[in-house]
Amino acid sequence: MKQISAALLACSLLLAIASQAAVRPLLAQEQSGGEDEARQRALSSKIDAYIRCLNSYSSTIYESRERYFKWAARSGPTGKESHIYGPYAFGTSSACREPVELANEVAPHLSQLESAAHAYVSTVTRLVPLVKEASAYYENDNYKDDNMARGRALHPALVAAFDEFFSADQQLRNLLDPVSDGRARQELTAIETSGGRKLDFEVAALLVDGKTLVNAIRAAPDEARITAALSQYETSLGTVTSLDEAARNSGGDGVRSPLLMHAGNFLASAKIFLRRLRDKTPYRDTDQAALRNGFYSRGWMVKGSPADLALSYNGMIETYNSNTITQTLQWIPLAPADGGR
Repeated sequence: MKQISAALLACSLLLAIASQAAVRPLLAQEQSGGEDEARQRALSSKIDAYIRCLNSYSSTIYESRERYFKWAARSGPTGKESHIYGPYAFGTSSACREPVELANEVAPHLSQLESAAHAYVSTVTRLVPLVKEASAYYENDNYKDDNMARGRALHPALVAAFDEFFSADQQLRNLLDPVSDGRARQELTAIETSGGRKLDFEVAALLVDGKTLVNAIRAAPDEARITAALSQYETSLGTVTSLDEAARNSGGDGVRSPLLMHAGNFLASAKIFLRRLRDKTPYRDTDQAALRNGFYSRGWMVKGSPADLALSYNGMIETYNSNTITQTLQWIPLAPADGGR
C-alpha cells in the first residue's frame, strides 16, 4: 500500500484538528504561523505515539479489569466466592511510557493533549505492579493460606487504579478520536490528489466508511443512520475486493488478505446487529449470559454484539496500521465496570 509522506500527513492533521470543536482549545497554543517540514513531522509523530499507546494497552487492561470484577464485588473479596481468579497481568508500561515521554518533549507542544497522554501512562504504570501482585496471589491460590487478607488489602488500590485508568483512557481517547477521524479524511483527499481513486484510495475510504459505521453503531440506536452507513461500507468493501482481485490477476500485490478477511467479518456482524435492531430481536438467554459474564473473554462469541463487532473492526485496523505511517485508533466498547455483576 502506498505511504504518504509524514510531512503531508502532518499538514492534513493540522487541518483535521482545526475542524474538530472538541480539540480546538489545543490549537490556541499554536499560533506561530507556518510549520516547517521538521515541525510537521514532529507533530505527526506525537499523535501517532499517543494512538499506538492506546492501541497497545487499553483493550488488555479493560479485559484484565473485567476478569477481576467478574467475581469480586466492588466492596471487596470475601474468599467465599464460587469462582476466584486474578486479573490478567500485562508486563511493563515501558512500551508506552518511553515513546510518550519522548513525544511530550518534542515541539510543537499541545499541553492539553500532552497532559492527557502523561496521565494515561501514569495510570498504566501504577496498575502494573498491583495487577502483577494480584494475578500471582490469586493464580497461586494464596488467598487460601491467609483467609483472603492480602486480597482484601489489595482491593481498594486495585479499584482506585482501575477507575483512574478508565478516566485517563476516556480523556485521551476523547481528544484523539476526532483527530484520528479528521486526519483519515484528509489523508483520503491527499491520496486521491496524488494518485487518483485507485486501490490505495479505496482501502483508505473503506476504513473511513468503517469508522462512520462504528460511530453510528455506538451512538443512540438509529436504524436509518446505521442502514446508510452500512450500505456505504458494503459498497466500499465491494470496490476494494474487486480492485484487489484485478490487481492480483495482473500480477500486482493487491491488499494484504487479513484486512479483507476482517473487513468482511465486520460487515457480516454489522448486518446481524442491524437486523436485531430492526426486528427488535432480544439476545437469547445464553447470549446474555456470555455478554454478562465475559464481555471481552466471551462476548465476541455472540454474533453482532459490540464485542464481536470490535474484534473484526480492530483486526482490520491492526492490519492497516501495520502497513501505513498514520495510525488509526481501535474501537474499545466499554464493558460494565463491575464485569456485569
